[in-house]
Amino acid sequence: MRKTGKACFLDEQRHINLDRSGIRLSGPLPVLQGRRPWLATTLLAGLLSGCAGMTAKPDISDADAPEIARIQDALNRMPRLEAHFVQSGDFGPGAGTLWLDRPGHLRIDYQGANARVMVANRGHLIVYDRATHSTTSVALSRTPLGMLLTPQIAFSGAVTVTGLQRGDGLEQISLAKTAAPDQGALRLLFRTQPFALDSVSVVDAYHRTLTMTLSDLRLDPAITPQLFAPPAAGS
Repeated sequence: MRKTGKACFLDEQRHINLDRSGIRLSGPLPVLQGRRPWLATTLLAGLLSGCAGMTAKPDISDADAPEIARIQDALNRMPRLEAHFVQSGDFGPGAGTLWLDRPGHLRIDYQGANARVMVANRGHLIVYDRATHSTTSVALSRTPLGMLLTPQIAFSGAVTVTGLQRGDGLEQISLAKTAAPDQGALRLLFRTQPFALDSVSVVDAYHRTLTMTLSDLRLDPAITPQLFAPPAAGS
C-alpha cells in the first residue's frame, strides 16, 4: 500500500514500514529452517514456480511513469552481471554467487560443498542439491525470475508493475506476469544514490519470500557457456 512520506518494502521475513519516526513490523512469516535438505529443495522450487491465488492489481499512478521507465532502462543496460548475495526469508539463511546473462541464463551457486546450485538454461530452471544429489526442474516461463531473463526488459504487455515505493534512499518496484499473476511476484529493491540494484525478492501468494541482497556487483563479468550447463552430480 502506498503512503505519503513512507515506503513499505519487503525485507527478510517481515513487512517493514520504513518511516524514521518508527519502524512497524507486521509480524514474522514462517521460516523453514531446519527442514530436511530434499524438502527444502522441493519447497524452494515450488516458491520459484509461483503459487495460485495472486492477482495483478497495479498500485501506481501516472506520476510514477518516469521513474518506472528509468528502472526499466537501467535494467536493460545490465544484460549481464555477477554478484555475491546473502539470502534471507522463509527458506533460511544462505550466501553465494549469482551470474545473469540475458536472454535466458542464470546461475545461483550457494556456498559450501553440500549447498544447492540453480541454473536457468534452455527454458528451464534446474535446482540441484549437492547434499542429496536430487534435481528439480521448473519451466522458466512459470517462474517470476523469468521476467528478468527476457531479451529486453519491458514493464508493459506481458509484465505488470503492481507497485512502486520510495523512501530513505531506497526504491522498490513490484512486478507480476500480466496473464499469470498466480505464478508469483518479483520485487526489485534499488539504492538511489548512486542508483544500483540492491536486492531481488521472489514472493508467493502467501507472502513467503526468498530475498537475495547483493554486493560486489559487476556488470562486465567473464562468462562462459559452461557456467550455465545443467548441474549434475559432482558439479
